[in-house]
Amino acid sequence: MKVLHPGGLYATKLLADKCNISSGITVLDAGCGSGRSAIFLARKYGCRIVGVDIDPETLLIARTEAVMKGVKDRVIFRIADANYLPFQDHTFDGAIFQAALIFTDKAKALHSVYRKIRPGGFLGVIELAWKKPPTERIVTRVRETLCSAAINTETHEEWIRLLRQLGFQVIYSDLLDHKFDFSGMLRNEGFRSSLRIVLKCISDKSVKEKMEEITTLFKEINAYLGYGIYVARKTEFDRSSVEHPNSRALGYPSN
Repeated sequence: MKVLHPGGLYATKLLADKCNISSGITVLDAGCGSGRSAIFLARKYGCRIVGVDIDPETLLIARTEAVMKGVKDRVIFRIADANYLPFQDHTFDGAIFQAALIFTDKAKALHSVYRKIRPGGFLGVIELAWKKPPTERIVTRVRETLCSAAINTETHEEWIRLLRQLGFQVIYSDLLDHKFDFSGMLRNEGFRSSLRIVLKCISDKSVKEKMEEITTLFKEINAYLGYGIYVARKTEFDRSSVEHPNSRALGYPSN
């Protein structure tokens, strides 16, 4: 079963629109996983994407999918830690994190990405967010049902404060509810992906039980846990001459 980030492709599209992602720009997808969002963005918006992740198995899946979806000329995937990105400073027009920061030292990862974005570039973030400080019981439920990293999130206000502390100007933020019922799945994932998930639940009892467990959790803790969408700009003004790396330096095939 694929791990779905909060809001699914619905949230990814909203994030992309708020970031003004378009053709002709290069975007870093930090913690790209199996590359689903990176491939979606390249196909829909025509941008170039560099996806990084520390898991070689998921990157193998991502590379295969990029070939199958016809975007291998616009999407590349590299093994890299978001805390120690192997790129020149000011390389990217923007960067995104989607359900990835909670697995990192958040301040360190954001600082690392900040350096790699060009002055005036954007940062887009989709992450779990506490609506209010959780009780010990809520923390335990989330850790046991989702994963231990899920409790490494912040309140909505703290996410905004963290971005500002690291030099970003927050230009958009929203705190949304999880929609984990079938209608929410249709909105977030689209008909085909939703159908695949339903069929997986029918054929695999363990998947069905896990989906039911997660659905129940989000209903129980709706007052405490949602997800946030944040868009920010790098405010640094750099007078130095910056040599932007060419496509081959990033790993794209030459024409």
